[in-house]
Amino acid sequence: MYWRPISEADLSTCLEIQPACLGDQIVGRRAALRFWKGLLENPSFLASVIESERPIAGQTIVACGMGVFVSKAFADREIKIPRPGLNSRIIAAAASGESVVLSRAQIAAGNAGDGLDFVNLYGTWREGIMNADQLAEVQALLGTSFVEHFAGYRFNRVLKEAIGHSTIALARATGTYRLVAEFPQTDSALAVASRESVLSAPYSVAAKIYRYREPVLRLRPAEQKLLVAALVGKTDAELSADLGLSIEAIKKRWMSIFDRIDQFKPEILSNAGESDKRGPQKRHRVVAYIRSHPEELRPFSWDATRR
Repeated sequence: MYWRPISEADLSTCLEIQPACLGDQIVGRRAALRFWKGLLENPSFLASVIESERPIAGQTIVACGMGVFVSKAFADREIKIPRPGLNSRIIAAAASGESVVLSRAQIAAGNAGDGLDFVNLYGTWREGIMNADQLAEVQALLGTSFVEHFAGYRFNRVLKEAIGHSTIALARATGTYRLVAEFPQTDSALAVASRESVLSAPYSVAAKIYRYREPVLRLRPAEQKLLVAALVGKTDAELSADLGLSIEAIKKRWMSIFDRIDQFKPEILSNAGESDKRGPQKRHRVVAYIRSHPEELRPFSWDATRR
């Protein structure tokens, strides 16, 4: 099995895995589906699917994880007055024109300030089709994909409504979540992970996302976008095709990144040998640094730090 980022074609399949997570209780199914589709273009939203190389009971997508950053006020309210239907209230707020999902600017401010609150909208798997080993692999991959997506953000709290006995049991077993309230009528529970609870279990997968460092390179969004694509080892020609830019524009973007490194972190390249000073070798060194410093790829408000 393996994980990969979600695509629009995956969305309906994923939402069928656990219909109780759809969040249509307040606004109805059509509006809820419209919300989910809109999230695909939202910088606050990241998601992954777990896929099996060989179909299991006729299914290749066997699990899915999706979530968004939300306002502190919303997270505070949900913890203070826990109720079933967490997703439905996020969707209803968006439908009313008063969304609690954060914009890129708000995420940048949170990364530079007191941190970000996050709701795990969907983190579940197909029940009853996998053996114990397959299920353990799926659960591990959901954790791994979460860390890959969200390392480098300044997390404050993670909220989720665990739905179903096995999901509640997993939340309880991790040691990083606290069950704030259980709702027997819906077979669900509100679980919250805080910085303190996660770091008290230092060997947990989630602990990796709470060890935050501020970025230093001050990369522009366009430069971050190039580096995200370059992390998987793509050539300039492949980057050109993916980003819709000319080869010359790709080279200029690399030069801009090198200039920022010379200004803010010159040791990344200054210790390179003569054989490492050509363009491709320099890029390899930059990508290696970025891979171990994901905070450089996240929105960050330098104005907020000055204030």
